[in-house]
Amino acid sequence: MYTIQQLASLAGTTTRTLRHYDAVGLLVPTRDDNGYRRYTSSDAERLQLILLYRTLDVPLDQIGQLLDASTFDRVEVLNEHVEALRQKAAYFAQLAETAEATLTSLKGGIPMEDKSLFKGLSYEEIQAHEAKHQDEVIERWGENSAYKTAQERAAKRSKADWEQINQMQLDLIAPLVDLFRSQVAIEDDRVQSVVRDNHLFIHTHFYDCSLDMFSGLGQMYVADERFTAYYDRFEPGLASYYNEAIQYYCIANS
Repeated sequence: MYTIQQLASLAGTTTRTLRHYDAVGLLVPTRDDNGYRRYTSSDAERLQLILLYRTLDVPLDQIGQLLDASTFDRVEVLNEHVEALRQKAAYFAQLAETAEATLTSLKGGIPMEDKSLFKGLSYEEIQAHEAKHQDEVIERWGENSAYKTAQERAAKRSKADWEQINQMQLDLIAPLVDLFRSQVAIEDDRVQSVVRDNHLFIHTHFYDCSLDMFSGLGQMYVADERFTAYYDRFEPGLASYYNEAIQYYCIANS
């Protein structure tokens, strides 16, 4: 049997997420005499499938229907997940190639045609990607004013605006990669200047980002494998380096 904290730690998720799954009837644990949640190995197996479905952007209500269907077959479902995740990996690999090519171009390598800057990052793809993650975003931050501000600003952006923002993000990552490759300490003014620019970018274009929120964002870069994979495709270990630099920045400026 697992406590809610033990299962959250085992699965790499949060107790808040598990409580939410309990509230919506997706993963309902037993309760001991004191009312504490207790999870079995079967619950852990079900959670694995829930989290796999979430990586494929399946809405929570549909996940419940799929898992509780009379025709449910765990082996078949896992086979489907393997194929779907491979397709998703190919998509992110394409994004990584685009980012890497941009970095090479920025360093004086082969110039990129404008249309190549957004290979895998078209306006329509961005909109579709955002829509797929809507449930998860609302689940984590739906009541947060920052989320609402980001949504309001996003709704006003045109295709050209999104393309400009994506290019700005790539431009901000490039010097961070260079500093990491040169093993520059996170306390160095050059690193902290890049972190400050990224903080200002988020604050200006997405939402009012306090130091506490920025610190939490940095922690998510290493806690959420999707963020870690994104940064580490530029250079393995970059996500951890960036997070440490952000934490130093937040403490130094508090």
